[in-house]
This record gives sequence, structure tokens and C-alpha cells, in this order.
Amino acid sequence: MVKDFMEKYDAIVIGGGIFGLTSAYHIKRENPEHKVLLLEERGAAGQGNTAKSAGCFRAFFHSKTNLKMANSSIEFYKHIQEVERFNLGIRWIGYLWLFDEEQFHSLEPYLKDMEPLRIEYRIVSNEEIKEKINPNMKASESGISGLRDIEIGLLVKKAGKMDVEKLVEYYESKFKSIGGKVAYGIKVNRIIVEAEEKLGLPGEPYFWQKTKATGVEVEGKIIEAEKIVVAAGVWADRLLHPLGIDTYQRAKKRQVFVVKAEGELEKLLYTRGFNAEGCLPFTILPQPRIYIKPDIDERNFWIGYADDFLRPIAIEDDPQPEENFYRYGIHPILSTYMPQFEQAKLVNSWAGQYGINTYDGQPVVFQEGGIIVATADSGSGIMKGDAIGRIVAAIYNGRREVELFGGEIFNVEDIGIEKRKVEREKFII
Repeated sequence: MVKDFMEKYDAIVIGGGIFGLTSAYHIKRENPEHKVLLLEERGAAGQGNTAKSAGCFRAFFHSKTNLKMANSSIEFYKHIQEVERFNLGIRWIGYLWLFDEEQFHSLEPYLKDMEPLRIEYRIVSNEEIKEKINPNMKASESGISGLRDIEIGLLVKKAGKMDVEKLVEYYESKFKSIGGKVAYGIKVNRIIVEAEEKLGLPGEPYFWQKTKATGVEVEGKIIEAEKIVVAAGVWADRLLHPLGIDTYQRAKKRQVFVVKAEGELEKLLYTRGFNAEGCLPFTILPQPRIYIKPDIDERNFWIGYADDFLRPIAIEDDPQPEENFYRYGIHPILSTYMPQFEQAKLVNSWAGQYGINTYDGQPVVFQEGGIIVATADSGSGIMKGDAIGRIVAAIYNGRREVELFGGEIFNVEDIGIEKRKVEREKFII
């Protein structure tokens, strides 16, 4: 209830998804005496686009910046599960990228660039793919325009999947345990920005005045704060655009379809020889890049595709999956490459939204007028979530550098705006 809030906080974090939770936790962890409040519009943490995530991760990126954030986050998640004994449901199933010959040759220079990064992967031969997976290696002969023949694979070993709900539970419980306050079902109507030196002018502040965010308005009440963190995913636009602050992201719908692993699909699910779990890796087809995620706990496959061209760029409050998108879009391609999916039974589906940085495909974290913005996860919020939280905490504390988990020193300005220093990512699903 709004009446239960204090009059003023040191920090208010808007958004209870993975970026908001990690930011709130690390701010409070580094500043135990500070009063930190996390506000989420939904009835519980992680129920927005975080809940719609495929929950996969990989320490495999061409961009050094991307790799640092992902690798440190993955190492921390491993620490949570193996040292803290908090089960995140991590399974090291690996990522298997399938390529045609032309695609792979075009990627070889990038793989060479990545050698100094000591990323562990292995090349999977045409023969091994045929023997273990038995896909249609000659998809180009199917009559479907644009399909490419599978020639080679690349298996990333430091990769897998986790239970997103457990990850959310971990950060929420840790934040609360050190005195952080959470409030659900609370919609932030606007961020309050005032002149640092008020002159009593009607309609102030004006553009020539020095301004600062001083709080938020919820249910007609103002809650004051020294600093505001906006980590509300695609919905950050609605709070920041009225203030003239760009979020550097665009909302794109993402859909996941679940099919039952029965008959030939059950055999595919338990494909051996790629990982210790004895299952098919998270697999990405050549073109278009449809992905297949094995769920050995529920004996299902999760199917998805980054539907970009001809799909609107728009924020949706309650995005819904479209069966026709699967039936007439994904399924014909999927079953051509993988004939085992021809008679697959669709048992579930959902839709969420990526906040995509359309320029370089990497998160954006910066501060303006007392507002710290953490946005544009570009579909990799889970796998970089812990690093983003630590970066936000560093900005909150006025530091330009942060030590990520594992000891990696990261310049926070590298993923800011004015001094941004990132390489465009080549490995995007």
C-alpha cells in the first residue's frame, strides 16, 4: 500500500525484472545503510518480459564487452548454485549453431579474432550431425525458398539453460534479507524532476535550469528519492520519453512455442554425445535462425524465432502468441530441417518483448539528471543480469570502474552513451 511508504528513500528502483532486481540488490549490498525501494507494477517480481525468457545463457560472443558481462554473470550463477547451494536449475547443455558452408566461412575470421579470449568450442562435422541428429542436410532441395543446406556445426560448451523463476527468487530474497523493500502492484505514473535551485517560476523547471530527479508519483502520492533507477524494460520508454531521455531501445515481440517430445522427438530430445546431460543442445538452424531448446525436465522442446522483418516495432502491454505464426511460419521450416517435428503437438505458447538496441545489440546503462537507466537488454538480459546490476551500483556510487564477479575490471562508460566503446555483436540469434 502507498500509505506504508516512507517519505524519502536513497534509491528507488523501477522494475522488478532481472535488471531491476540485480540493480536493487547490488546497490543495497554496497550501501547497507541506504534505504532502497523496488517498485513493480505487476503482482510479483520477474513477471514481465523476464518471465517470458527462454532462460538460456552462453559465454560466447564476438564482442569483448558482451563476453565480459555474460561470462562474469554466468560464473556468479554457477557460484550461487555450487557454492551457495541455491538451486537455479542450471543445466550445461551447450549451444549448437548449425551453418551452411558460406555462413561458416564468413564467420571464420571472427572465430580467429576470438582466439585470444580463450572461448571453448568445438567444430562439429557434417558426418557427426547426420549421425547424431539426422536432420535434412539438403534443405535447399525442399522447394522452400531461401533454405540453406547444413554443412557444419559449432558447439559452445560454456552454455546452457536455467530456471528463470529461481533466479528471480534468489535476487528478491537476497535483497529483502539485507533490508531492501519491495512493493508490487504499484504503477509509477511519472518521475518527478525539479530545479535544483527553485525560483518560483510558473511551469519550472526550464531547459536552462539545472535539474534533478527527486522522486516518483504513484497513486497520486509523491515518494521522494535521492536517485532513481529505471530498469523497466520496454516500458521504460513511457517514463523516460516524456522527460526527453532516449532509451536507445525498440520493442520487438518474441514468441515461444512448446511441443511435446513424443515418438521420434523423444529420441531427438535424448540425443547423446554433445553434453553430460545426454540431450540435444540448444540448437540454432542455419536460415532462418529458428532455435530449438530441449526441456528434459518436462520432456518438451521450446521453439522460437527472432521475428524481425515485417513485424511491428511497438510496445504491447500484454503480448499474445500467434498460432498462425508457428503453424505457417516456423513449422514448415522447422519440419523441413528436422523431419521429427512434422507431427509435433503444440502444447503451450507465450509471447514477450525484447528491448533491442538496434545499433550494436548490447545493453545501455547511463545516468542523466539523477536518473540511472539500465535498458536495451537486446534479448540477453538473463545472461548478463548480474553484471548489469553491479554496473548500475557502480554508477550509483559515483565510480567509473566496477569489479565484476571473478575479478574482471569493467569501465562502466563502455556501455554508456557519450563514451560508448563496444564492438558490434556478430553472434545474434
